[in-house]
Amino acid sequence: MKAAFHAGAAGLLAQQAAMDNIGNNIANVNTYGYKAENVGFESLLAHEMYVNLDDKPLTGVGVRAVGLGLNTQQGSFHNTGNTLDFAIQGEGWFAVDNNGTREYTRSGAFQIGLVNNVPYLTDAFGCFVLDGAGNRIQIPQGEGSSVDLTGIADRVGVFVVERSSAMQPTAENRYRVNDATGTVRAAVEGDDYTLRQGAVEFSNVKMEDEMTNMIMAQRAFQMSARVVQTSDELEQEVNTLRM
Repeated sequence: MKAAFHAGAAGLLAQQAAMDNIGNNIANVNTYGYKAENVGFESLLAHEMYVNLDDKPLTGVGVRAVGLGLNTQQGSFHNTGNTLDFAIQGEGWFAVDNNGTREYTRSGAFQIGLVNNVPYLTDAFGCFVLDGAGNRIQIPQGEGSSVDLTGIADRVGVFVVERSSAMQPTAENRYRVNDATGTVRAAVEGDDYTLRQGAVEFSNVKMEDEMTNMIMAQRAFQMSARVVQTSDELEQEVNTLRM
């Protein structure tokens, strides 16, 4: 009965984590360049199956939620006509400098930020967009306060991450690489990508899939709650028999 109680409790925690993930995906359905996060489940191996043998394989009690990485499927495009808007069709990521830390994003809704009255290309949150060599992109100034955006598309860097689905989400729709992502390199001619200027990429979240997953998670949460309740009732009955 205790095993059943713990299995039900573990199920509640796992399904709550799944619901949180689904809610985050839905909240970002209109976020440019957002990539949906996937969640799966694995068995908890916590108890010895054979206590009287030297070989003691473990058996599980319940499940836990585990991240399955990003869904890197291409989102749809929206033509804006804005010179500072970019979208990557195919493989690739934009790189930005976030206070000295390199991060990656698929959101190409860029703007111009000033540092000591010098214009630089930045993302919507003020992080510096990097070129293919990993340097900040300074915008040439024209007459007066105007800026010269001629050839800006040729200066925007595109980077290829070997296993991009393993990248770690940080904040403001940006991602960091880790030991699981493999090598990162600047894209070169012949790579499977096209940089589109005057367009942005929509989120790849599919509401129909998220709503289906939400219903499944809610039903599983209810079943886990029922397991906890039934285990508690049985425990109360056993305690009554001991009196």
